[in-house]
Amino acid sequence: MPEVARPRDSWRRPVIEAGAAGAGMVLFALFVRSGWPGAVASACGLAVAAAAMYHTFRAEPSATPVLGLSRPSGKVGVYVGLGCLTGAALGVLFRVVSEMGAVPAGLGRFVFVAVLIGATEEVVFRGYVQGRLGRLGWPAAVVLAAVAHTAYKSALFAMPPQGVAIDHAFLATWTLVGGVVFGLMRQGSGSVLPPLAAHAVFDIIVYGDGAHAPWWVWG
Repeated sequence: MPEVARPRDSWRRPVIEAGAAGAGMVLFALFVRSGWPGAVASACGLAVAAAAMYHTFRAEPSATPVLGLSRPSGKVGVYVGLGCLTGAALGVLFRVVSEMGAVPAGLGRFVFVAVLIGATEEVVFRGYVQGRLGRLGWPAAVVLAAVAHTAYKSALFAMPPQGVAIDHAFLATWTLVGGVVFGLMRQGSGSVLPPLAAHAVFDIIVYGDGAHAPWWVWG
């Protein structure tokens, strides 16, 4: 008589894959601006994240349910609008707290890079990681994906240049809160597009008038 799979078998592989992708991105962020041999560690972290995603899509060829790239609908459109408003509110709040002025004076060249980076983060964390962790139930998936993104962001800002002060507690707290909010958008809409839109609008407002990339940018 064939052995019946235990319940844990249904979530073991997705959790391992999501954990590997998250850990790989943290390793990548921690050493992405380092010289040799840190650059090798960073490349290895990115390779681990890519391998985890490849392993998933090799077994499950359709990326749509995993990444939350479902066909746009009226419901998704409503959530995208909500995401844009949320991203705008968070962006203005960040600028006010940072004494940068409520809105950017214009749009510099870096804003496009910032939006691309933010979109990539959302696809990886709210799309792939949260999608894979859905086997644990949506509350766990939302929180754990937010924790993974917070760990990544904390690693990215872990080693600032000399003379640059980072409030790591503030960064971690609000990245986690924002990640949970974005994750709830992903869960409620069934799509990664709303949190992606929210992150994009946030980056446009925060980095809109930046002519040059800040120190934390990848590589």
